[in-house]
Amino acid sequence: MAQDGTQGGDRDHKPLRTEMSRAVRFGLTGGVNIAKFATENISPSPSITAKTSMYGGGFVNIPLGKAFAIQPGIQWTGFGSKLREGNVSSEQDLHYLGVPIALQFMPGNNGFFLEAGGQANFLLTAREENSITNTRTGNKDAFDKFEVGAFGGVGYLTRIGLGFTAKYYYGLANVLEDGGGNNSSNDGPELKNRAYQFGLVYHFGAAK
Repeated sequence: MAQDGTQGGDRDHKPLRTEMSRAVRFGLTGGVNIAKFATENISPSPSITAKTSMYGGGFVNIPLGKAFAIQPGIQWTGFGSKLREGNVSSEQDLHYLGVPIALQFMPGNNGFFLEAGGQANFLLTAREENSITNTRTGNKDAFDKFEVGAFGGVGYLTRIGLGFTAKYYYGLANVLEDGGGNNSSNDGPELKNRAYQFGLVYHFGAAK
């Protein structure tokens, strides 16, 4: 029982052997983005539907006490949307190098946690696929090179360090290049990244 961290009537529950409050842990994360642009001031307004992309990267989980941790990381992230105007449909892909920083709250040792934070994204590539011409064209110059957003969600971490997360990403900045520099204020067309994110995490050393 001492090795498993169980006591008395709590035998059916085995918490993480290396608890959040005891050790800094490095880890990996990856999963699926269900992404869709939010639009403003676009006329004529296209029909916009969600597209599926991926994300993945690494992080370091730093305990701040028995129930809190801060988790900075770095990851590749895909956003975008499917768009349709009349008979023309297209798919816009945006790929970023993201730097998320999350504050996590894990009450008790049951493995469940809440998290919220912010993310800075640096544009790596942008491509548009046109259904009429069946071509993929790079259009990175049409988008700002820097984007920021916030996220929040829930997760579960098992005693061996493997877990899952479900989050919502809310882009705060217009990703379209407006000619006035990154995310300058304007009254023109706006696209903002939005995405539901579902993924896996793994904490190295959690089962020691």
